Amino acid sequence: MVIRMTKKRNLLIAPCAVMGIMLAVYSCSGLFPFGSGTISWCDMNQQVIPFLMDLRDILTGKTDLFLNLQNAGGMSFWGVFLFFLSSPFSFLVLLTGKARIYFLVNILLILKMMTCSVTAGFFFRRCFPKLDILQNCALSLMYAFCGYTMFYYQNIVWLDVMALFPLLLIGLDLLARENRPSAYILALSAVLTVNFYLSYMVAVFLVLASGVYLLLCVPKEKRGKCTALLGVSTVLAALITSVVWLPSLKQYLSSARTEDLISGLREGSFFTRFDTTLPVVLSTGGASAALVMTLFLMKNKSGRLRWALAVLFLTLVPVLIEPINKMWQTGSYQSFPVRYGYIPVFFGLILLAAVLSRANEGNPSGGTLPFFLGLVVLGAVWISAGILLWDDYAEITVYTRTLWGSGTSFRFLSLFALTSALAYLILLLLYRYERLGRTVLSVFLCAIAVTEGAFYADVYVGSAANDADYYTGIMDLEGKIPDDSLYRVKTEQKYFDVNLIGGMGYRSLSHYTSLTSKDYMFAMKKLGYSSYWMEVNSNGGTEFTDALLGNKYEITNAVGSENGNNIVYSNGEYALKKLGITLPFGLVMKSNDISSLQSIPDTTRFGVQESLFQSIFDTDRTLMTEYSPASYSNVALENSGGKNYLMLSDPSLEGTVTYDITVQGLQTLYFDCFDQLSNSLYEHINSSFTVEVNGVMLETDYPSQSDNGLVNLGTFRDETVTVRIGVLRDVEAKSFGLAGLDIDALQTAARKTAGTQLTQEGNSIVGTADAEDGESYLFLPLNYAEGYTAEVNGKKAEISRVFDSFLAVKLEKGANEVRVTYVPTGFQLGAVLSLLGVLLFVLFSVFLRKGRCGWLRCLEGPALAVFTLLCTAVFLFVYLFPVAVYFSG
Repeated sequence: MVIRMTKKRNLLIAPCAVMGIMLAVYSCSGLFPFGSGTISWCDMNQQVIPFLMDLRDILTGKTDLFLNLQNAGGMSFWGVFLFFLSSPFSFLVLLTGKARIYFLVNILLILKMMTCSVTAGFFFRRCFPKLDILQNCALSLMYAFCGYTMFYYQNIVWLDVMALFPLLLIGLDLLARENRPSAYILALSAVLTVNFYLSYMVAVFLVLASGVYLLLCVPKEKRGKCTALLGVSTVLAALITSVVWLPSLKQYLSSARTEDLISGLREGSFFTRFDTTLPVVLSTGGASAALVMTLFLMKNKSGRLRWALAVLFLTLVPVLIEPINKMWQTGSYQSFPVRYGYIPVFFGLILLAAVLSRANEGNPSGGTLPFFLGLVVLGAVWISAGILLWDDYAEITVYTRTLWGSGTSFRFLSLFALTSALAYLILLLLYRYERLGRTVLSVFLCAIAVTEGAFYADVYVGSAANDADYYTGIMDLEGKIPDDSLYRVKTEQKYFDVNLIGGMGYRSLSHYTSLTSKDYMFAMKKLGYSSYWMEVNSNGGTEFTDALLGNKYEITNAVGSENGNNIVYSNGEYALKKLGITLPFGLVMKSNDISSLQSIPDTTRFGVQESLFQSIFDTDRTLMTEYSPASYSNVALENSGGKNYLMLSDPSLEGTVTYDITVQGLQTLYFDCFDQLSNSLYEHINSSFTVEVNGVMLETDYPSQSDNGLVNLGTFRDETVTVRIGVLRDVEAKSFGLAGLDIDALQTAARKTAGTQLTQEGNSIVGTADAEDGESYLFLPLNYAEGYTAEVNGKKAEISRVFDSFLAVKLEKGANEVRVTYVPTGFQLGAVLSLLGVLLFVLFSVFLRKGRCGWLRCLEGPALAVFTLLCTAVFLFVYLFPVAVYFSG
């Protein structure tokens, strides 16, 4: 018992070392708890932290997990939770306030890295019992501080998959060698639960690695049984997690993230960006040294060692070949090009564990090499790290500013990686040939691992530190609107990460994840709101669309708005302003043919405004008045085939399109340039214009990523307005021009709108709406998705999709009690399948333990045949197909 307790305590050495190293780096970098610095940057700023804030609201009952109005005009947060947050560590948000989450992530990173070291240590202790305590600790440290952790900790839930991976391998080992599948089923279920997206890569790994294992490690006569057991276990894990992956998959397939596979594979280069991909796997020098030792010095390789080499090779190929790399990541990626990188790293460490175990057998007493020679080797690593950190820090840390490496950073990082690998190799060679004692070797392995960990943590974590006080003024806006009705908050410009509006607790049209609905994004583009890639912003639009979609308040710059009549709160940095024209959240409209309103008309963005105005309101007034230019200078404007062409006479000079507008009544003027619907990072019309109104410059780089919606030029009454559009280059656009929105027409229509009283109760919108006749519908500015049901006066009601991405509920004449409920598509079926999976798993475990699974023999032949075909198909699809497509283009 004492021995067992001692072994368990030994597993704490590595996580304590991880904590010590990280706290030392935090202290040197001014990171919390030693300063006000946060490790948050990139995706952690844009997605993880705002969604942790959302999760806190969900856990405290302020919003709903299914119908989440704080994101994307109302969307399922279930998929977002499973993409970013489904980790036990995420629930620690209940221990702190929202603004403090920027500090909490510092602690979460340490906790997750410690967990990675514990699971790795458990694996190495179980699978390589001949390793001593310090050798196990060194291997665990290498895993915790590997390039995958350092490069990708911004998506912090990915580290949960990394932590579970050693347990998954233990489960595979127990299944294959001892016919005990429970650990594999539970580990795979956990992987599927903590991150749905990375599970695709785990599935690719499992098919390929299991196929190679059966071929190299399992006798031919036992392959059928092993395959049948693996197949049944995998199906059970899939059933158990149906409630996770089924609704998530449906949500992902409707997102704008999916794109044409063939075109994606043909784009780009054949080789990956080595300056960004290779450091992920080379950062673990011990694994590189072990690969050299295994290939050139280890004879009589066991089947398991040959398996580890084969898997390492299979997972290193995509690190180098771009088309294969894309296929390992569902066919495309925007950044983070080695999202499966923990797999080759861990298999490299398996080789190192095998090398050490073999050497431990032949060197029981240790050699005679003086201790100081080991210090020389270690000193070379220290000196290399010191030189790079002190002399070339700006160059080697470029990744944390750009998400990509550079040629210079690659050379410097390769120098350190090579130095570390050579140090490990020298120590391993000396130990192999009995010139170094085991204790000395183990101490220096730990010392180099600590040095590597501290070096890379400083490069990738310390360098990314930024002051969390920057977010104080933003998060101060939370809870400052004294209004308990249903409403949304927008931003005048993109002042900060779009998901933070929802993170504050305000309902919003904004959203940025890979789950952003394609239909929603394109509808918002048509309505004149700003968006790019997978990000929908709430800036842009018009006063009409703001009112229609429930935008009642706006976040604006506090400077210049101090004396505004509609300011409800200001902290000197940002202000919350009530918009002038508002409508109820949801309004009654009439239509004798609702199907005709399913799509937004294919016209200009000003034409879209007019069309929706006429469809929503019973009016004979015109909302939008389009104006023609008064003059042109150095530019010609032509319209042909539904396109506008602006061509500079002299490309070296700026052109000018001038509007002299005589405003009659009260109008808000808007300028627009828009061409096509896409989720591209950069549109061909970007950076084409400057916009000046009455001598005041409003835009100097329009359109841009953060501002490509309609440009509000100001509100004017009975005056002449001069607008000069500077044309910086030739432009081809579907929608181009300037128009005025008639404020009186909009206000008159708004006053005639039938009132509604709606509120949110959990995953339902409930309330009342009055209809004058049987051709009335309740328009709801909710992002349409399958899974909505409606009841009107206690009876099931028809739900129609309108204007590309919104809802209309059929009303009865007179007063209507309305309830619209949302449950993600696939959730209910998934829940039933998950319950079935749990039941089958319990029964399977009981029968297997009692030896009552003779029926498995009937599956052995078919399972082996099917699995052989599956392995072949996956290898062809992931490795050969993308290369063939690339060269066919």
